[in-house]
Amino acid sequence: MRIAVGSLGVMAMVGLVPKQVGEERPSTAAGLTVVNAHGGAVRGGTSKQSTVPINTNKTLQIQPQPFEPSPSLTRTTVPGSSGGSPAPSTPAQPAAPPQPSGTQGILPPQNPPANIPPNPNFLQSCSGSQYDDSATCLSATLDAIANARQAEGLPAMSLPANWQNLTPEQQLFVATDLERAARGLPAVTGMASVLDQAAQAAAYDDADPSPPSGFGFVAWAGNWAGAVGNPLEAMYYWMYDDGPRSANVDCSSTDSAGCWGHRDNVLAQISCANCVMGSGYAPNAYRGTPSWAELIVEATVPTPLVFSWQQEQE
Repeated sequence: MRIAVGSLGVMAMVGLVPKQVGEERPSTAAGLTVVNAHGGAVRGGTSKQSTVPINTNKTLQIQPQPFEPSPSLTRTTVPGSSGGSPAPSTPAQPAAPPQPSGTQGILPPQNPPANIPPNPNFLQSCSGSQYDDSATCLSATLDAIANARQAEGLPAMSLPANWQNLTPEQQLFVATDLERAARGLPAVTGMASVLDQAAQAAAYDDADPSPPSGFGFVAWAGNWAGAVGNPLEAMYYWMYDDGPRSANVDCSSTDSAGCWGHRDNVLAQISCANCVMGSGYAPNAYRGTPSWAELIVEATVPTPLVFSWQQEQE
């Protein structure tokens, strides 16, 4: 998962070693392991923060297992200039931005006090090996999201009536905006073809997406997830189970700089004057399981859209 906002600057890669079902989640030098119904583990990602430096050379470690891998995630934070290149980092710690007027729930730089493991455990209802938009999977995942949102005093998530007519990529875009809108943040305007291509390439590479060369941006954010069959599952882990003792290996008892980094990405406090998104989905790119990637960009100029949030509201 990746995000880039304003003057943030230092990159850190994180990962998670898969574990067998039933094993505990010990702390390791690379991070924390997690156990779920799919087996394997979730992987963390990269973030860039010039004001809060974090480890810069953590590498992803994935060891083959004789069973399905569990959800896997990455993130990155990257700032930039209008030319699309990183902005100079600044050593000073900026004051935390005030919570925007009209917002609700918990917003960065604040984070939830604890992880909320999915309840019900949708991993038992959804396929981890292929795209799964079944009624059983959706019901379990939405119930888990509703349960987690209660801790923020937010209503349950309501999917649009045409949800199952959307492509997997469009569903990922809509899920992102549903989480932002629930907290009063401006919605990402729409999906841009050039960013879709970048996100799609990242999904096939099991990698964090980034804006293509020459694409002007003020800030950008990218997310990656693997071994989950529905984008709502990926969104759950990014939003509600990303703190200490979670699968986020950039968040440990000795290094908490990356805790809740995935959630911070989804809820990036950007103006959305020209914010657009790229969405990618690869059916079996992550060890034979689905791979997802999203790229949120505050562009310097308006960008042609292939699918918009306004269009989805009509």
